[in-house]
Amino acid sequence: MQLTKEINTLRRIFLLLLVSLTIMTGSALIYIYKDTKRDQISDLSNTVHVIKSYYELSFHQWELTLLSVGNRLSEIADAEERICYANAALKIYEDQLLVFGFSDTTGRVLTYARGNAKDTLLNFKDYAATRRSFELALSKEGATVGESYYFSNDLDWILPIRVPIRNEFGDILAVSSFGVNYSTLIAELEAFGFNKSYQIHLKNLDFNTTQLFYPLDEKSYASTLGSDAINYVQLDTVGTFKGVQILSGIDPFSGDENLMASAYIEPMNHQLIVSIPKRLIYESVCNWYSVGFILYLLLLVCSFILYRYLKVSLKKSLIRLKVEQANLKSIFESTSNIIGLFDKNKKLLEYNSAFNETSKMTDDLELSKGMNIISSMKNEEAQTLFSSFMDRTLAGNKVQEEIVYPGPNGDLVFQFNYNPVYDDKKVVGFALFAEDITEIRSYQKQLEEYNKGLENKVEERTAELEEKNEELHAGYKKLQATQQQLIRAEKMASLGILAAGIGHEINNPLNFIKHGAISLKNQLSKDQNKDYSDYFQAIEEGVRRASAIVTGLSHFSRIGDAMNEHFEIHQVLDNSLILLRNRLKSKNIEIKKSYKAAKNTVLGNEGKLHQVFTNIINNAEQAIADKGEIGIYTRNESNKIIVEITDTGSGISKSVIGKIMDPFFTTKDPGEGTGLGLFVCQMIMDEHHADMQVSSRDGVGTSFVLTFDLQSDKSQ
Repeated sequence: MQLTKEINTLRRIFLLLLVSLTIMTGSALIYIYKDTKRDQISDLSNTVHVIKSYYELSFHQWELTLLSVGNRLSEIADAEERICYANAALKIYEDQLLVFGFSDTTGRVLTYARGNAKDTLLNFKDYAATRRSFELALSKEGATVGESYYFSNDLDWILPIRVPIRNEFGDILAVSSFGVNYSTLIAELEAFGFNKSYQIHLKNLDFNTTQLFYPLDEKSYASTLGSDAINYVQLDTVGTFKGVQILSGIDPFSGDENLMASAYIEPMNHQLIVSIPKRLIYESVCNWYSVGFILYLLLLVCSFILYRYLKVSLKKSLIRLKVEQANLKSIFESTSNIIGLFDKNKKLLEYNSAFNETSKMTDDLELSKGMNIISSMKNEEAQTLFSSFMDRTLAGNKVQEEIVYPGPNGDLVFQFNYNPVYDDKKVVGFALFAEDITEIRSYQKQLEEYNKGLENKVEERTAELEEKNEELHAGYKKLQATQQQLIRAEKMASLGILAAGIGHEINNPLNFIKHGAISLKNQLSKDQNKDYSDYFQAIEEGVRRASAIVTGLSHFSRIGDAMNEHFEIHQVLDNSLILLRNRLKSKNIEIKKSYKAAKNTVLGNEGKLHQVFTNIINNAEQAIADKGEIGIYTRNESNKIIVEITDTGSGISKSVIGKIMDPFFTTKDPGEGTGLGLFVCQMIMDEHHADMQVSSRDGVGTSFVLTFDLQSDKSQ
């Protein structure tokens, strides 16, 4: 039930994360689209402002140029001289102007640059392409822009501009004109470096014609320029941006839906429209959408992997918690003493059967988790007393009190112990441990009564006590024997661990002997004159190694309690390594030895110290997962020898390092250790009046430091 609840909670968190992630991704994509569109509108608006300012400035310059040249031409009477002046002016402005024309008010051209006085000059009123702009120039105060028309193969399409020339009384004397080539206009436009995807449309509102449409190839000008103005279909107003009108409409050429920015060019009475197909904006945004979608998928996959990992971890944690709770419950129920756990509000969290049975017996109270025992007690005096104990404990104090409590068959005596429970140095509750000492106190009371009695009663009681003392002494002797049996049992367990490795180690040198003997036999039968020292050496090496292993095993397995043996620590260490060599080699563990102790003879039991060193080195090997190092170092200090055994294994956490010497405590998985190894080692060290210290860093390694008193050598 608890596992299902926790998994459902995790699933809801994951779904909430998924919804949040989807909303955030969608919001980001919407923001990207709006931001891209806003940037596009801003760029369109800026482009309109630049082109509008350029044309207004250029138109003003062209108007001043026409007035200047026209006024001068009106002062010249001779036709040849006017032509010379016009050609000279054209040369000065050849980077802007194509041709000059100077006509009278009837439309007859008086002077035409690039020609001479004898040429037959045209009349502006004779051609539809020039008539409307000429008549418009006569009716306006300032310059006017005419309709675009095809001029010649040399000049191609041109944009005509005309300005009336007036006398001092304001009467029109003549009309000054010139034409601008479209290739010049397009080159000037492209010099601004605007977006090549933009369409630039310039509409002449005086004649409702298209003056300029960019980009169009030259072949398309005939169907576009000089005719009715190009109009967009389904034109809708989107809004305004920095004084520029933003529109949306269908491009009549491509059929695309365009986003447009429009402005009015007042001096020329033109409308400027800069547009871009909306599909290009969508394509730009789609690139971001693709990246966003890929990131969204990656986040989904990562979230799902995290969800699966947390789900599996949660299952493992809950299973481990159930095991721990079962172990804790087993410990609770293994004693007849009262055990209870309370939170900071004095509510019961955990309790054992002894606590419940005692509460039923004394207060007819059935315990349950979450209840406040104080408020449920019938005895008001007891309520006040126990409440004060709890308050003192919650304040951070340990409370130990002996209480006489009324029971159904008489008073009961309890020894109450209250201990605060901490979480990060903060008291979060307290634990109760109570022992029924009624029988002990009864014995004490009886003893006091006997002491007050007759002398024979005292002697009788004394005899009884002596008998009990003898029983205790016998029990102590039995306990000592049990301790020795425990040491031997742990040694036999270690022998069981070493058995496979020792068999392999003995088999290797025996193979040396076997193969050396076979080879020797074969060679002797073939050649009597050959040197066979190598074969003898192989046999001797095999015998030596087998002897060393058997010697080490015999030292390790020696049975006896005598503490009067003189032996060398270095020899004991080497024998232990021989016994464990196969296990160390199987994990590719490197042994680093440094025996700096010049004196290493000690007094004690050699077999037991074999057991200590073998156990510590074996623990070091088990702490290394695959590859690592075990260091063994000795040195002399004063009249002592210090042995330090280190490893690069998994280490021991601070939370448990103080418990590793306790009996039956182990950090290994169930079934892999008894928890007696280091406890027995500590007992053996105490027997030798030696010291053993351990230090460790979790995930780095562990170090054991053993200190022994030196003795004189056996020879001495």
